[in-house]
Amino acid sequence: MNKIWGYIAVTLFFAAGTLLALAYLRSGSVQPSPPWAGGEIRVGYSSEPPYAFRTPAGEVTGVGPETAKAVLARLGAPRIRWVLLDFGQALAALEAGQIDLLANGLFITPERAARVLFSLPYARVGQGLLVRQGNPRKLASYEDVAAAPDAVAAVLDGSVEETALLAMGLPRQRLFVVPDPGAGLAAVRSGRADCLALSGPTVRWLAGESQGEAEEAQPFAQPAALPAGESAFALRKADARLAEGMDVALREVVGSDALAARIKPLGFERQNQPLWSLSR
Repeated sequence: MNKIWGYIAVTLFFAAGTLLALAYLRSGSVQPSPPWAGGEIRVGYSSEPPYAFRTPAGEVTGVGPETAKAVLARLGAPRIRWVLLDFGQALAALEAGQIDLLANGLFITPERAARVLFSLPYARVGQGLLVRQGNPRKLASYEDVAAAPDAVAAVLDGSVEETALLAMGLPRQRLFVVPDPGAGLAAVRSGRADCLALSGPTVRWLAGESQGEAEEAQPFAQPAALPAGESAFALRKADARLAEGMDVALREVVGSDALAARIKPLGFERQNQPLWSLSR
């Protein structure tokens, strides 16, 4: 008899626990889990100032990392581990799980969107062309580069500029593919390339770093086949919840005075905000 009463008591105990748990859930007291609850988050970046770079003091900065810092702080990510990647290998590293997030100024394209998830854009910029001082080849557009009989263009491996120049008819053998913008600047300085095709902010940054050896082609005509690009964070396809949380935080951060103060010294003004934020 004692055993029977013991079984009944245990059954009633678990039943009461289940009822209490259901009541707790229905009361709405359970808070949804945060978009990021994994502790340290690994954020990949590529050396392409002013989008992303490491300062001489060792700080990772740029419009991508600065925006990421503001967004991840809102999501409760306790620590960021920055992972330097070659631009051309960054998407593969994300897909392979070597990083959790990519913050290197990556433009949204249909081809890339087929591989990864993109957040809302956080910046919008046009293209540019870095040439030797005095622009001896008189290059003022990507069309000029493609039409010149022997002009060699440096491009970042895997960049939209590489794709655009090939689509305009530039033979692949006249592309000088480089792993980062610094190598592109070196190619222009040394004469191995007649120009470097990259986004406008990076071209302006490199011209300022060239000690008068290179300049931004002016006036520059934005390629008709390549509209201004929008940069966004890239995430793995499986991390839809994190992407949604980042979008919520981006709506709070982009256009704010606090973020503007951090990215204005990098050359990003109101006109570089994404279209969705300018329509608010």
